[in-house]
Amino acid sequence: MTEKISVVIVTRNREKLLTDCLESIIKQTRLPDEVIIVDNASTDNAKEVIFSFKKRLPIKYIEEKQVGIPYARNRGIKETSGTLLLMLDDDCVADRFWVERMVNAHRKYPKAWVIQGRTYSLPKNGIYSILVESDRLLWLLSYAKKGLPVKKMRNFFSKDFRDETAIFTCDTKNLSFKTSYLRKHKLSFDTEFYRGEDTDLGKQILQKNGLIIFYPHATVGHHERSSLREFLEQRWNTGRTNARIGNKWKLSSFASNIPRLKTLLSLLLLGRHLNQLHKLPILLILIFLDRIYRINGWFYEKIIIFFAKQ
Repeated sequence: MTEKISVVIVTRNREKLLTDCLESIIKQTRLPDEVIIVDNASTDNAKEVIFSFKKRLPIKYIEEKQVGIPYARNRGIKETSGTLLLMLDDDCVADRFWVERMVNAHRKYPKAWVIQGRTYSLPKNGIYSILVESDRLLWLLSYAKKGLPVKKMRNFFSKDFRDETAIFTCDTKNLSFKTSYLRKHKLSFDTEFYRGEDTDLGKQILQKNGLIIFYPHATVGHHERSSLREFLEQRWNTGRTNARIGNKWKLSSFASNIPRLKTLLSLLLLGRHLNQLHKLPILLILIFLDRIYRINGWFYEKIIIFFAKQ
């Protein structure tokens, strides 16, 4: 199997984070054949940053003036010439084996349409990182085709976690597609979504009986929100996304905003792993705020959907 590797990165007004992201691509044990950077109407120095890497990476600069992540991602898909399309967010830093391991995963699972890599939060012990990391365990528990026993949950946050499993969703921070499946089935990101377009694409893939494999060996680090305001705004948008996904796919989505016993269990497991149990009180307060904002976002979106139908 001879692959042509395309990496697609969408960016908007994140020149410093984009610099770190591209530096991580330079360090790959296997360099991609092309790096397509879609500039989604940035107003900072993103273009200058991108062109500064031209001598070190096979960069293809694309300007997408229609603001919106789905528009930019679709443009990236359209421009790619690779047999494998790897997606990485501009606020992520790829492990040096990331490209190599994505290729190996597609060779190991030739019927997989998508390989979903493992994402870790940065900074490692940040208060918001701990919350997001615990959410990732819940994410895998919710979407794995085969349930994970508690003993596997204990290993999730350690390097000992090696479970490769079919899942029901995908996350564009760290994944790869076979471009032949994207084009054969005319798959694209729904431009009605301002967030959660990757979750929607996962449902499109499953609707067509596609296979998504979670492959924890292909890893990236993701810079989480650095302030309470940014964090709660993100959670509000999560609530809106849940409502829009539920509306499109005829799902009951309100319950996804409610914390459950597994939420506390995942926090305890991660807190113990990181020796951060002393932060549990503030984490519980943040979970309460998190869910309040999710619920508010959910109701807000439901109102918009209701009036749009009138």
